[in-house]
Amino acid sequence: MSRADGLYTAMQRQVINQMLKMAASDDKTKIVKAFQLAEKITPDQYKGSVRFVADKIEDDHPALNIARHVTSKLSPRCRDRFIECLIVNTLLRGSAKRNELVETSGMHAPLTILMSPTMRCNLTCDGCYAAEYSPDQDLDRNLMQKIVDEGNDMGVYLFTLLGGEPFMWDELLDFARVNKDAYFQVFTNGTLLDHDTIDELAKVGNIAPMLSLEGSPELTDKRRGAGVHDQVMQIMDHLGEAGVLFGYSCTVARNNWQAIVSDEFIDPLIAKGAMLSWHFLYMPIGRDPDTTMMLTPEERNQFRIDIHRIRASKSIFPVDFWGDAPWVNGCIAGRHYMHINSGGWVEPCIFTHFATDNVRDVSLLEAFNSPFFREIRSRQPFNHNLLMPCMWIDNPEQSREIMAATGAQPTHPGGDVMLTHLQAELDLYAHEVNRLYNPIWSCLSADKIDEGIDEPAPVG
Repeated sequence: MSRADGLYTAMQRQVINQMLKMAASDDKTKIVKAFQLAEKITPDQYKGSVRFVADKIEDDHPALNIARHVTSKLSPRCRDRFIECLIVNTLLRGSAKRNELVETSGMHAPLTILMSPTMRCNLTCDGCYAAEYSPDQDLDRNLMQKIVDEGNDMGVYLFTLLGGEPFMWDELLDFARVNKDAYFQVFTNGTLLDHDTIDELAKVGNIAPMLSLEGSPELTDKRRGAGVHDQVMQIMDHLGEAGVLFGYSCTVARNNWQAIVSDEFIDPLIAKGAMLSWHFLYMPIGRDPDTTMMLTPEERNQFRIDIHRIRASKSIFPVDFWGDAPWVNGCIAGRHYMHINSGGWVEPCIFTHFATDNVRDVSLLEAFNSPFFREIRSRQPFNHNLLMPCMWIDNPEQSREIMAATGAQPTHPGGDVMLTHLQAELDLYAHEVNRLYNPIWSCLSADKIDEGIDEPAPVG
């Protein structure tokens, strides 16, 4: 880092310290001013988002409570790492590096890198998307370090760990401790987080666990095993008491989507300290793929509407990985993120079990700018209707053309099931989604034009 860059970062840090003092206040006016300061030091492509949050807070949106949670409820180490790694490194330093990379070389870098250090898991959940990968290979420590080092060089400081069960990789805590400039979001079933591990998470500070749940005690235990729900609830209590930033994730299927958006499910999790929730539509890949587990188009739309309601009324930020696509101009696979599986194969998405490159043979920069990834980016968004972002379930002809054009191969036996056995079923599903979503998207687009806004509003 140059001396000028160092001075610039120091100046940003002074502004951030001033922001935090304001944000910790009970005075809403000071909190709004904190976000106005944040907008000044935020890269241009993110200024609109910061302004949007500031406007919401001024309107007494629950986001105010989320900001207060960061400043007052997290352990000092977790709070500092959140600020340094996510705000300073990812949004400020990282954004500058990624922009410079494009300007000087024409090469692109992701916002975040997903890694599965192991596919081993202590549970056997129905419909697991990763269950068909080999459990006999892990990413070794040196290869993991190569990924982080090359990611940092490209401007990537946010990493997401999946699996398998990431906490079965014994070196996870030490790895995060060593890589103190990076932030690690870890999707976990939570069952391996004992008291000692949670205390260590509070000390390390740059790990945010996202615990898997299915919407109710009965549904969670049915999919994950007897007693798992109660165990995860106790773990959340300990995480909250220790001041660790955490959230939860759900696989959204036909049997649980209504429970996932119910007050009975969400409110106790917010009370325990959950700040973020991830929602992934069930995808027919992995263990025993079954299209009957997918939400119908009508259910999917109602789920989208319910997520908007939760975001507008509760002190948690829910992400609907399909319904929120209009906010990011469609699919972000291969554009803002990539997934490196336990065999080192570089996939554009956790549901796209295809690859052309392995990090053992090429650099991350080469893999992310390969013909495979460039072909994907050249077609995004895959549909003018941004409520239909996915190349697998909404626009299946796109996935077939991309794999044929680039020669991408499945990364495990059965990884091509959506191109083969399920092709007819997915074509029918996409047709039905298009039938429902076309008039809805027309209304959304008209509302955006009439109101002069960039963000979509929920349509019932």
